[in-house]
Amino acid sequence: MDHDAVGLRCDQTSCHDVDFLPIKCHCNKVFCRFHISPDKHTCVSLDGPSKECTPVAKRQRCVLGDCDKPSLGGAISQEVDVQTSSTACPKCLLSFCIDHRHPDLHLCTGLQKQESDKQTDAQHILTRHFSNPPSHTPVAVRRSVKPPTDPKKLAQIQKVTLMKMRHSATAGDPRDKSSTVPANERLHIKARLKVTGMPVQERLLWFRKSVVTGRALDLISANLGVPSSYQAPLCLIEESVSDPSSCSPLQNDLLLSEQVEDTCTVILSALPHSGRD
Repeated sequence: MDHDAVGLRCDQTSCHDVDFLPIKCHCNKVFCRFHISPDKHTCVSLDGPSKECTPVAKRQRCVLGDCDKPSLGGAISQEVDVQTSSTACPKCLLSFCIDHRHPDLHLCTGLQKQESDKQTDAQHILTRHFSNPPSHTPVAVRRSVKPPTDPKKLAQIQKVTLMKMRHSATAGDPRDKSSTVPANERLHIKARLKVTGMPVQERLLWFRKSVVTGRALDLISANLGVPSSYQAPLCLIEESVSDPSSCSPLQNDLLLSEQVEDTCTVILSALPHSGRD
């Protein structure tokens, strides 16, 4: 295939390369992009008016920053019959040189606006279709989780819960923090504070199985931050999952391990009847 049939050769004597996007200078010669600048090909237009060249207006430079190359709009002559696209950027409609003519090479404002318009349109679509969230609570949220009734499943759940509590529970008695108590001699509970005027909080604690409930009551009060100046009598109540209304205070003179099981929740609350221990 003859290259001259597609492009034009650069008129610079030291080049003569075939350029598929030739640019005609005001001196009526055609150059490649490397020699289109007047100072690259000893342009006669720089020497002023002559018989061969009439005076021409100063050509427009590339509008990108410090680039001193001529823009395509100022460099391409209307008399050249070459196949080129529009000399201005199709996005921002500004004129750049051949090296910066693509939108992604000159931080094109038109391209940024186009992206912004796409985001705005997408936001409008989302707003139109999802602006009114459902007022009802999803069924999955409203359903209460019922504890399993299968003894095997209950035993498995308690076993997993106990393993987790052994890793995270702290000693309820400060004297046991530095001692080594075998795991089978520990009682792990979740202590929860429910006293009027105090914030509800929980702690995972373990006690020796030989601790008396009255002693555990004092230790739990200290761990949950009940001030010593609090005068109302307190008690421990085991939380019942199946029947919360059947909860009754634990007896302070019995061992805690005789009244509650591992992994149970013990509530520290005000004594319902002050006459009871």
